[in-house]
Amino acid sequence: MKHFIIIAALFFATSQVQGQVEFGIKAGLSSYTLANEPIVTENIELSVKNASYGHHAGIYGRVKIWALYLEPSILFNSNKVTYELKEYSENGVFNTLKSERYNQVDIPLMAGVKLGFLRLYGGPVGHLHINTISDLIDVDGYQERFQKATFGYQAGLGLNISNIRVDLAYEGNLTAFGDHIMIDGTSYNFGSRPERLIATVGYKF
Repeated sequence: MKHFIIIAALFFATSQVQGQVEFGIKAGLSSYTLANEPIVTENIELSVKNASYGHHAGIYGRVKIWALYLEPSILFNSNKVTYELKEYSENGVFNTLKSERYNQVDIPLMAGVKLGFLRLYGGPVGHLHINTISDLIDVDGYQERFQKATFGYQAGLGLNISNIRVDLAYEGNLTAFGDHIMIDGTSYNFGSRPERLIATVGYKF
């Protein structure tokens, strides 16, 4: 009898969890906030000119237990940053604009709570570097040294409208922006951690 009660309880719990699982797709835009403190060496000065809107798309899953839920996602994310480069030489100072596009896979793991029509959530996010398309490779002495993985955190709020999921989140990162930049063997960065405002629309299957 005891074993039957345990099995029945496990079956009931499993059926409840299965009834609260959802899957879907999501996509959206993000805006970067980046420091404008330049990187200065003996021959060049490199500063952030502007950051274009990034875009992301992927899949998500959500496990709901009463008012709480856990939501992992896998998203392809692409962002573009334009730099202003000043090169000093005997012939004077030359100003040019250089751009870099960063492609990565984002893996946020959010825990949240549903309060009426609102969802509040937060949690860690991992960034897996895929590749970079950069004009900076033309700069003498420039090298790239991207970390395979970096980490940050997100917090946000969302709305459920039928099968539509609308989210607005803030993201902070634990790594200084530009830490992949090496010039003549010396590592540099822009001295601050990038922040993002992320708007996402999802669809529940």
